[in-house]
Parts: sequence; C-alpha cells; structure tokens
Amino acid sequence: MKRHSILILLFIVSFSSAVQACEICGCGNSNFQIGLLPNFKQGFVGFRYSGSQFNSRVNSDPTQFSHDYFKTMEFWGGVTVKRFQFMAFLPYVLSRKQSDDGTTISNGLGDLLLLVNHKILSSAKLSANETRTFIQEWYFGGGLKLPTGISRVNATDPDFNIGDFNSQAGTGSVDFIINTTYNLMWNRSGIVTNAAYRINTANKQDYRFGNRSYIAAAYYYTLTKKEIKVKPNVGLNFQSNNVNTFQGTDVAGSNGYTLSSTIGVNLIRKDFGINAMAFVPIQQNMYQGQTTMKTRMLVGVTYSF
Repeated sequence: MKRHSILILLFIVSFSSAVQACEICGCGNSNFQIGLLPNFKQGFVGFRYSGSQFNSRVNSDPTQFSHDYFKTMEFWGGVTVKRFQFMAFLPYVLSRKQSDDGTTISNGLGDLLLLVNHKILSSAKLSANETRTFIQEWYFGGGLKLPTGISRVNATDPDFNIGDFNSQAGTGSVDFIINTTYNLMWNRSGIVTNAAYRINTANKQDYRFGNRSYIAAAYYYTLTKKEIKVKPNVGLNFQSNNVNTFQGTDVAGSNGYTLSSTIGVNLIRKDFGINAMAFVPIQQNMYQGQTTMKTRMLVGVTYSF
C-alpha cells in the first residue's frame, strides 16, 4: 500500500502590548499549519493559500482598536528517504491592518521553515477475526525557522509602535521546533495526535516572541469512489504562548491561548490532491481578552510522486 503519514504541526498566534495607540493586534507572521499530508510515495510539492482575521480593542480605551487581516501564499514540499521525512515551507505574506491610526499594508516574503522527521515506530496487525487492520505510526523530529522573511521595524522611529513586530512577514529570528506525532489507523478510520514546541530567539531589534506550545488531535475517515478518495476530518487544536519580550523587558499581557475546533477535507485522485481546512474558535484568552481570532481557513493543491 502507499505510504501514508499525517503530521499536524504548529499553528501560531502572537500578539503584543497595549500601551500607546492600539499596539495590540493579531499576528500573521509564521502562522503555520500542515494538516493532512498527501499520500506521497517518494515526495510531493504543493501550493496553498490561507487567510485569517484578528480583532483587537483596548478595554481601557475603546477608541483604540485594530482589525488585522493576513493572507499567505505558500509553496511547500517534502521527500522521504528510508525512515526520514524532509520538508520545506516558503510563504509569501500579505497583511492589512485597519486601526485607529489608519490603514497599514505590508507584503513580503516570509520565513523559510525546514523540518526533518524520523519514523521511530511503524507496525501493522490484523484483529483476531481478521476483519480489521490496525496500523501505528510514530514520528519524532524537529527543524529550523530561518529569518528569510521581511522584518523592517525601526525601534528608533518616532512613530514606532511595538505592535509593528506582529505585522511583519517575518520575525527576524532563528527559531527551533521540536515535535512528535502519533497516528493510529484502523481500516478506513484514523486518529492523529500531535504535540509541538517552538523555541524562539531574539531578532536584531532585541524583540523575542515567547516560546509556543501546540497540541492537536483529529479523527479522519476515508471514502473511496472509483479513482477518487475523500478524507473528511474533524478535531481540536490548542495553542499557547509565553510572554514576549522587548530589550529584555516583558511585554505585559502578551501571553495567552486559543482552543479551536477544526474541520477539513482532502480530495485525492491518483497523484493529485485538493485540501481545505477551517478553524472555529471555542475558547480563547489572547492579550487579556483584548484580541480575538475571528476566522482562519486554508486551501491548497498537491502533486505526489
């Protein structure tokens, strides 16, 4: 049978402090979500588009607000060499911020992400009555996020706003990712769970996004009709982040968490695939309740070889 693997990794939100004119905002830089991988034999290449919206309003002064819209066009791909998966992701980010200060538009290349995952467990067995097949896969790995993206914040500018760090296409820092994924499949069904941790470093302006934690679980089912496979999936997605710092000082209130439900589908015909995923917030506490994620969606196409 074809090699099948699923990895759900890091979807990140980051935000900053409200001290002056609406410095809080949703964050689009380095937002990252793999979702269901295609059934690739040796490798795959793909393109996907994602969009998200964050709304912010300062509790102590409702006249200070921000509506942030992020769109990402991303090329991604991977190859399998024995028990190793090598993957790369290169995004182009378009952001638009509408706030009490006016409208700011920022477009540019994002940060390159490189991942290596090792399959440390792979087993398959039949049930006692030979009517059900159980397959287990366990991956462990990590990677680097390189500062290839645009990050042009000038902290000496009189109009500098600490929230500007969130509106850049890149973070300007080298970051490290550790992740593990366990996949259990039986016949046409499966459950995948993933935990990941991202260790961030400071950029040249001495701004450091807090480390990120990520836990997700999803159930999927495979429907087959002639040469087409349909794989709907539903799950839960939890992310939390530690406090951000600027020049060694904590950005007050910049830690938080988001719990979302996910729903998606993959359509596969031979080596071509179309995938879509949506995130629906269930509970969140970002920037002391002053920032909320409103929507997030993703669509893409892949070719496996």
